[in-house]
Amino acid sequence: MARMTARAGRTIAAVIGAITLAGCHFAVVPPKTTASPKTTASPSAASVPAADAPMQRLADAPALLVQCAIDRAGLRPAAGQDWIADGKVSINTTNAADFNAWWRAHDTPGPYLETFVIDGHRTHYLSFGATWITKNGQWVPQHTGRTDPVAEQESLYGWTTWAALNNKLPPAVCGTSVTAQQLQAQVYGSGVASPWTT
Repeated sequence: MARMTARAGRTIAAVIGAITLAGCHFAVVPPKTTASPKTTASPSAASVPAADAPMQRLADAPALLVQCAIDRAGLRPAAGQDWIADGKVSINTTNAADFNAWWRAHDTPGPYLETFVIDGHRTHYLSFGATWITKNGQWVPQHTGRTDPVAEQESLYGWTTWAALNNKLPPAVCGTSVTAQQLQAQVYGSGVASPWTT
């Protein structure tokens, strides 16, 4: 059984890795169904079948990471976005396409017109876990090219893949005070299936 689980995990990691290496953008959508309650300690907790969980996390992680960037890096999406209110991301079937369009415009390291505070540095880049340097009087990540693999790994897009593979939020983006399950319930609602098990 352990061999089968390890093999399935490697297969899922390979699929996610191939998507990332190909530069493909995945669809950012809310969980598609509500799940029946677990029979464990929390009768209201919903679950996702284990085989579907990594791909579900890959789809759900962008909104969770955007919430982290709002909370920790000063990300402020432009006014009028229907998927955010009072600094809280809320994704549903009505606004998922709008969030997806915004995500595709902001999932690279940058630079962007707006500034953010990341690791104590005011910057035009959405880069997390980066080594920061000053260039022309501004803080920039050491790796900035859109085709630079390190810059890609440090982008929100790269951290989405990391979250899906590791079944948790990356501390470089989200810190350690919130769990994926907590943000999943906040962003997608507590009645939907959660692919996060840790």
